[in-house]
Amino acid sequence: MSEVLRLEGVTIQIAGLRAVDQLSFAVEAGQIVSLIGPNGAGKTTTFNAISGYMRPAAGRVFLFGEDITGQSPDRIAQRGLVRSFQRTSVFAGCTVFDNILTGLHLRGSSGVLQALLRGAGFQREEAKLREEAHAMLGFLGLQPRADELASNLSYGDQRLLGVGLALAAQPRVLLLDEPAAGLNPSETEAFKQMVRRICDSGVTVLLVEHDMHMVMSISDHIVVLNHGKLIATGGPKAIQQDPEVIRAYLGSGLQHAQA
Repeated sequence: MSEVLRLEGVTIQIAGLRAVDQLSFAVEAGQIVSLIGPNGAGKTTTFNAISGYMRPAAGRVFLFGEDITGQSPDRIAQRGLVRSFQRTSVFAGCTVFDNILTGLHLRGSSGVLQALLRGAGFQREEAKLREEAHAMLGFLGLQPRADELASNLSYGDQRLLGVGLALAAQPRVLLLDEPAAGLNPSETEAFKQMVRRICDSGVTVLLVEHDMHMVMSISDHIVVLNHGKLIATGGPKAIQQDPEVIRAYLGSGLQHAQA
């Protein structure tokens, strides 16, 4: 497998404290990798460093072999890494279809003048983007609700739609920050299936998640943090059996994680 993402000695300080401390790990192409650990372990801060929302005090972040340390989120997205956030980020007053179409328009080539003139080139691009929007809704399982306002969707479907907006940017690496937060068991199962479909489509997925049943059932590889430091990496079975991980994080939740 080829490496798509690498952190080398990344350190991030917040208010004089080391939220992330000399963190190094790599993500291989075509995998679902989970970043886990107790609250305050530095998971979201690590995501901020990877996606350009925070600049490391030390260390380097490499995407497809290119040093992207300190680059802006939009430049990093242009290079193929896109991030979703913990809170839903849909356009509540727009239809489900228009949400996806808006996301697709962000990478369209037509400018404002072309849109006003509505020439043949603009109309061809618009027809192509609308076709892509319908295909994306089919992929998400939201096609039957295309004409509904996003605000009328359940919380779980809004999370799916939010991921669809991220996918509209055509990422090669997708970062998902606590995607199962607030979901009921059936919504979580639907989300798991979608994450697997995303990976199967050729997108590498790195996620932060507290639902250990989801993590252990879907991950190809797991990275464990505690107090900003790396304490273990490996497959789900190895992580479940690691004494330091059990002591620092899994604890009594181990049986649920193995279920």
